[in-house]
Amino acid sequence: MLDHQLAATIIFLIAGCGMTLNWFITIFIRRLKSLQNSFGRLTGSQAIGEAVHQTVFALYVAPMVFFDTNTTVIIFFTWACALLPLLYLYTYNDCNLYYVEEYSYFGFTNNPTCLLIAWYADFLKNCSFVVIICTIDIITVLRVHLLNVSTKTSTSNHHHNKKRREEINFLKQTCLQAVAFALELITYFLLGPVFQSYFMKFCMMTVAWNLIRSTDAFITIFFNKEFRTVIPCLKKPASIASSGNRGQKNAGVTPTTEQSPCNSGKPESENS
Repeated sequence: MLDHQLAATIIFLIAGCGMTLNWFITIFIRRLKSLQNSFGRLTGSQAIGEAVHQTVFALYVAPMVFFDTNTTVIIFFTWACALLPLLYLYTYNDCNLYYVEEYSYFGFTNNPTCLLIAWYADFLKNCSFVVIICTIDIITVLRVHLLNVSTKTSTSNHHHNKKRREEINFLKQTCLQAVAFALELITYFLLGPVFQSYFMKFCMMTVAWNLIRSTDAFITIFFNKEFRTVIPCLKKPASIASSGNRGQKNAGVTPTTEQSPCNSGKPESENS
């Protein structure tokens, strides 16, 4: 019983972090000018899906271990996990996700048809998506590099350079997210079944499944620094007031320094 409670605690901590980060991205992504494009909309769409996934694990799956939950509710939840586009595969062929209490992970029904569906419709399909995304990203990086070489001698402006850096960051983000997703597929489908230890199987399957969703949100925030502008404590007062200070200086007025909202309660030191 203690093992299951420890597993639930780990799931709650990871999923809680992923839930917070993904809902943060979902709510504030529309405020970022650099993400007002197709890539930004795809990022927001992915964040919504992962936010729902992490919310279910943090607020339902993890607490489920600590409370006596009705079996009917658990069965209903496992059926709800099936995606509508795959309704035929997972319903008609009796291929469901069920909670394996012995190892604290979600697994497919153990029959030949379901194992075939899980391998081709889930693992290989998602691996193919990862390969396609990585291939497109690599081709895009090469084209960007060739374009930079061809325009190297021409006069470049600040806006052009900034736009180029943003595009490179987008490519880095998508490549890193694809690699992380591929690692999760490998640990769940290939490494997880190899281990018989409770802890190793739990880490390779449930922990990896949730950890990648949290990591995905962290990668998005890391490569898009504009997310920090929606947090008052992380704003840079100097950059905000720089234009106003220059105008005051030209007019012979002593520039004033704006305080960060986080330090607004602190008294200013007086000059003797």
